[in-house]
Parts: sequence; C-alpha cells; structure tokens
Amino acid sequence: MKKALFDLSYAPYGERSRFDLYLPEDSAQPAPLVLAVHGGGWRGGSRGRFRWMAEGLTHLGFALALPTYRFWPEWRCPAPMEDIQRVIRLLRRRAPEYGLDPDRFAGIGSSAGGHLVSYAALADAHDDSDPDLARFSTRLQCVIDCCGPVDLPAMMASASAPIVEGFMGQSFAEAEEDYRHASPHHLVAAAPPPFLIIHGVLDTGVASGQVPLTQAERFAERLAEAGGDVTLLRLPDAGHGFVGNVAHRPALWTAAARFLRQHLRPRPARA
Repeated sequence: MKKALFDLSYAPYGERSRFDLYLPEDSAQPAPLVLAVHGGGWRGGSRGRFRWMAEGLTHLGFALALPTYRFWPEWRCPAPMEDIQRVIRLLRRRAPEYGLDPDRFAGIGSSAGGHLVSYAALADAHDDSDPDLARFSTRLQCVIDCCGPVDLPAMMASASAPIVEGFMGQSFAEAEEDYRHASPHHLVAAAPPPFLIIHGVLDTGVASGQVPLTQAERFAERLAEAGGDVTLLRLPDAGHGFVGNVAHRPALWTAAARFLRQHLRPRPARA
C-alpha cells in the first residue's frame, strides 16, 4: 500500500460519519475505488470489517474506502442511505486530491452493507441540499452484494422482521410503500450496473439477523430480466455474515478480485 488515511470526515455526525481510505502505489492513471460497507442490522458493526482486503486491493491498483454510517434507533431510514450517497459524492469531489477515477467506483457490502451499496447503485440521490456535492453522482458503477437484505417487504416473512421494522421506524402495515422504496430489489430499472451476489446456502432467515438465500436468488433474477450482467455465487457451507469468517475469505477474495478487475479494470498508462 502507498498510504492509509484514517478517521476522515464526510458529514457532521461525529464518529458516525467517518471513513478510512487506503490508496495504491503511485500510478500514471487515477485509481478505481472500492467502497466497502459493513453490516450489523443498520444498528451496529465496524468499518474495519473489510480492512483485510486493503493490501490485496491496493496491490491490484484499487483504492479502498471504509465508511461508518448512522445507526438506528437514533437515526432511521433513510439516514444510512443518505450517508453512503454523501461519502460517494465527497470522494468524487476529492478525486483529484486522492488520485481517484470518479467514473470507476464500485461497492462491496455485507448484510446491511450489501443493502446500502446495492441501493447506491440503483437509487437516485436523497439529499441535494449541499451545493458543493449535489453536482456529483451518487451511483456506483458495479456492486458486490454479500448476503444483503435487498427486498425489505419480503424480509418481513423472516425472523429478521423486527430488525427491518426498527430500521424503518414504522410498521410494514403502515408504510408498505416506504419499505419498497428502500429496497434495491424494487428499484431495478432497465440496464442496471453489473452485480456479483454472494450468499451462504446456510443463510435461511430462520434466526434473527439472517437473510434468506431467496433474497439473493430473486434479486439476481430481477437484475437479469432487466438486462443486467449478474452473477450469483452460492457458498455451500456458509451462513450469514460469512465476510467475517476467515475460512470463507479465499472464496470471497477470488470472486471479488475477478469481478472488480473485469468491470473496473485499471486503465493502461498512456504512451
């Protein structure tokens, strides 16, 4: 790694609006960025969850950003989505300073983080009140969704329904349309960006915190029907939150590195 910058701020929410940034060695061309978002039911977790990828990604010529975001119950939906969109915009605005290519931003997220990066790839901006950031896109060019709850209405049939309801801050019966608007599955439009979806076969939704494999399967189908380039990787011996399991890191790394190099391949230096 060239260098790491820690505890940078992207919004006025203290510890909940910080990010770390890992940059590759000097290159003749701006580097593509991977935004890695942790899970934790939108109410916990640490931005260090994906830190183990920093050395490998920077060696391949990618920058890596690890953000925090606001948690419920203090902040509810759409606060975390707004936070991820804001940090994306900030990094695009500061791309020349950090040596980033603003047109090549990818996201990887686990569980709630998978929801957030998927949302950032498919949804329009929530908040354009900051004129310094409003001119920058919030969209990601490709996404790796690891066991994300991408269909919140469908999640209400799982044991994780109380977590989803806490995040939304209102019951499904009262606000079904809001649940849909917060769901990447229901935001898929024609020609979506490329997705790699990775999900554990043992993640069934029968215990609190789990996300059923059917979420990934239906999301992949919907993306493909819309004309998207989508790959679904089922990990046969993995449950929920496999990103934190050292045993599953080789499979995750192999698939993620291949996907990122395919869709955000570093540009060759100009002659």
